[in-house]
Amino acid sequence: MINKIIKLLSFTLMSSTALLSSSIVISDESLASEHIENIVVTATRNEQQRQDIAGAITRSDEEEISLTSHIHINQMGTRFPGTWISRGNGQEHLTSIRSPVFTGSGSCAETLVSEDGLPVRPTGMCNVNQMFEINSEQASGIEVWRGAGTVVHGSNAMHGVLNVISPLIKENYASIGVGSNNYKNIRLGAKAQYKTGLWQVAANGASDGGYKEDSGYDQQKLSVKNFYSLKDIDFLTHLSVTNLNQETAGYIKGFNSYKDRQSRRENLNPEAFRDAQSMRLSTKVEGNFKDYKWSAMPYFRKSKMNFLQHYLPGQPQESNGQYSNGIQTNIIVDRENMDIALGIDLERAKMYVAEVQENILGIANNVRFQGKHYDFEVDSNQYALYASLNQKIQPDTVLDVGVRLEKLDYDYSNKMISGTTRDDGSACNSADGSCRYFRPDSRSDSFRNLNYQIGILHNPNETTNLFARFATAYRAPQINEIYRLQKEQSIDDIKSQNLSSFEFGIKRYSESSQVEISAFVMNKDNVIIKDTNNIVVNDGQTDHKGIEWLLSYKLSSRLTLTNVGSFAKHTYSYSRLYGDIDINGNAIDTAPKLISNLSLKYEGTKSFTSELEIVHLDNYFLDPQNLHIYPGHSIANFRFTKALKNINLSGQITNLTGRLISERADYGFGSYRYFVGEERGIFIQVQRKI
Repeated sequence: MINKIIKLLSFTLMSSTALLSSSIVISDESLASEHIENIVVTATRNEQQRQDIAGAITRSDEEEISLTSHIHINQMGTRFPGTWISRGNGQEHLTSIRSPVFTGSGSCAETLVSEDGLPVRPTGMCNVNQMFEINSEQASGIEVWRGAGTVVHGSNAMHGVLNVISPLIKENYASIGVGSNNYKNIRLGAKAQYKTGLWQVAANGASDGGYKEDSGYDQQKLSVKNFYSLKDIDFLTHLSVTNLNQETAGYIKGFNSYKDRQSRRENLNPEAFRDAQSMRLSTKVEGNFKDYKWSAMPYFRKSKMNFLQHYLPGQPQESNGQYSNGIQTNIIVDRENMDIALGIDLERAKMYVAEVQENILGIANNVRFQGKHYDFEVDSNQYALYASLNQKIQPDTVLDVGVRLEKLDYDYSNKMISGTTRDDGSACNSADGSCRYFRPDSRSDSFRNLNYQIGILHNPNETTNLFARFATAYRAPQINEIYRLQKEQSIDDIKSQNLSSFEFGIKRYSESSQVEISAFVMNKDNVIIKDTNNIVVNDGQTDHKGIEWLLSYKLSSRLTLTNVGSFAKHTYSYSRLYGDIDINGNAIDTAPKLISNLSLKYEGTKSFTSELEIVHLDNYFLDPQNLHIYPGHSIANFRFTKALKNINLSGQITNLTGRLISERADYGFGSYRYFVGEERGIFIQVQRKI
């Protein structure tokens, strides 16, 4: 019943709000002094009013992030249209933007994850969990660009871009929070002015005892920034450091096992762990010269991770890492009715991957041999050139076009014996399937990709914007896909994925309402999947189409009703047999059609704010054959903040009714598998100005 009510509310609110009209309210204050929801930077690396962009982008500002006070980034995910960040165990997650939740081969780098416009990882070294390498808990904004990225983004911006705006400290503070499952955190923010400029520090640490047995994590994040001006040139330096030590709990097996209160607390993989560290250092330099606005951002990144692949037979242990440096440049020529932007992006990276299986004893049906499976390094060089034109072709119509050319070179070095032998050179047994690891000879590979965009923005009046956009995107092969081969795979068979996208939409803003609706159609080629023989192939095609909305209406001076959601179909569009079933036309697994977030926000007197939120996730198939299904769920969350003289008290109750749910489900190796969601949780935080 609640599912039907949510669907009805989503439709009713969308229909009624679209009929409202009023004057638009635009703030002129700068981003540095007052963080403004209407201003976004993800589309072009420069500040823009959201309604002036031919594309779909949504922003959560500092106030919304503070109210949510998220313990895990998935609590922010459904606040954006067409977005679902599925929570794994601890801080693990999978991100979906205009897409299914991707798992297995080819699952990462379908969306670009960045901080202040800088991708968290170098091209080729993606990780599905890389949001835990960003201090989103103290961010001053989170922006989600949906659909094919713009020409400033390059590889990996296929289905969208998730960009976190780093912390901006307005006043010194310290906070402490406690919650269910022995969760506790501390957060600090401080700033001070010196001769060397304005310095600020944002830091937080969290410890979680874990919902499941023998699980939990400790996490620390640090952000240090320096703002400095020399004559007419501004310098912004940012250092970001993160550390995660996690005792990982795996999925549980068996049909509807997530509904069993005892099974859902069990940890079938108490030996699993994940240790990850990251560091990024960048300096953005910008200034003006005559009619030119220019910027350059050199950067250095480092990350490493060590974890147990508890989800694979034999449970091999993986170690990976990267060192990378580069520079992003941009110059804008500003004319009366035209802006031209040009840029060059350069990047070098040294990446490494090693996989070793310590023991095979006691693991049922394991045929994977003991010892080292892979050990390789990849040096990469990436060069990109982009240009865009924003031209006013009528007083109320703007044309936006752009193109990007990118070249990526890999120099791969195999540090083991090539082929499918064991690490000591002895032969494996092809009859029992243990020869699954294939290590190619050292070699070099190069990929060239081109993407472009054509958009039109029309303003029929001062409160309404209409847009249409066609764009392409690409995803270069990741090093794990091209050099971590299995069985009869061949490097020559792996190509860059390509996506073409068409969308149109309407944006309407007034003092009492906000309406953003967009519809899209996307087609993708060279999709990486596993075929019936468990071989990774690169010849898949998929279709994606749907409608997204953000609808907000002030019921009174204190009450605001907001609905964010999407209705989309993600399907396989090519013939491929899985067993005796051709999946052509089937729904892609882990792709719910309807995702909805309905919230009622109350802003009372005496600085009190509260929010009741209902999150709905539709049913979805668990396999390409569409033979197994998860029924979906709806949960309610309640949050509040209360500001006193020098203290701010906030809290939340998640999964208010204590419903037994699965954060994500799939079907593999002949069994239902559930990543269970937590039951009712309570979190309280006290923040004090210092």
